[in-house]
Amino acid sequence: NSLELALEYCDVRHERQQAQLEEAKARGDALKSLSNECAYIPLVKVALSSDPDSDRGTAAAIQVLALRRDSIDKAAALRLLPKNIPMSSVVRPFLIPAVVENESQVRRLAVASSLLRSRYIQLKQKLTEAQLKSQASLHSALALKKLNLGDPIHSSKPTKARPVHAASPNYPDVMLIKHFFPRHLVIQAQVMNNANATNNQGNARTLADVAFVIAESSDEALVPTMELPLKTVPPGATGSVWCVLAASPQRLDGAAFLTCELRFTVLEVDAATGTPLNFSEGGGGGATDIANIGFGGRTYVEELQDIEVRHTEFG
Repeated sequence: NSLELALEYCDVRHERQQAQLEEAKARGDALKSLSNECAYIPLVKVALSSDPDSDRGTAAAIQVLALRRDSIDKAAALRLLPKNIPMSSVVRPFLIPAVVENESQVRRLAVASSLLRSRYIQLKQKLTEAQLKSQASLHSALALKKLNLGDPIHSSKPTKARPVHAASPNYPDVMLIKHFFPRHLVIQAQVMNNANATNNQGNARTLADVAFVIAESSDEALVPTMELPLKTVPPGATGSVWCVLAASPQRLDGAAFLTCELRFTVLEVDAATGTPLNFSEGGGGGATDIANIGFGGRTYVEELQDIEVRHTEFG
């Protein structure tokens, strides 16, 4: 009949509109230039105005709403109906099925959201593990390989880095290793985020944006040239951050002292998933609080005791 043909025509228009919207999104174009009117609204208007019998016209309009309730602009369509229409004539054929379908869609989207979040967490964990592994040693750190440092002369024994001032409760354990090359000094800071460590609120913590920085060198024979930070060190994990210095051992007069800092951001984590949570509060302590970052964590700078470097250590 004529209603079926009209619905088929509107279906084609609706599909074309959806295709145009998808193409515009893919191109990044503004959507305002496209027609915003639902493809079925003109049919509702025609149904209401074309029949001399207003009751039959209203019934036909409600039938359009009922048949295309999953696609039609519900709010716009309901505003077109006569204001004196009995609620019962709309509730059973249109409103109740629409509400049921919407609730079902909400449940489906909630399930899909949970699945996507789970997949996202898995990918983030794998990415973090891969970065920690890639920066664990001189031989695995790709950024260090690209520097063509040459063969190492020797490496020092690990020593524990100690803060100059009273450390904040969020300060992790840090071990320092000096790697000596003919023209470079590479300092490795192994940052251990104890699995039992918590922030000020008693929640497990993740360390983010971890960097070891040489703030000053007492001798121009040692000049910092590059830092290799870590994006994330999860609870219970150990990650290495690096600082590379250009060295001129023949110009080094006796010993040089390096003023160094550990910079990191503390994020609390979900106890069930181990993933960082957003929060606005943060701890104080002996560290300098330099910023509240966009995800709500609090960033610290811990000044460490100077590192002594002797010219004899270059061989």
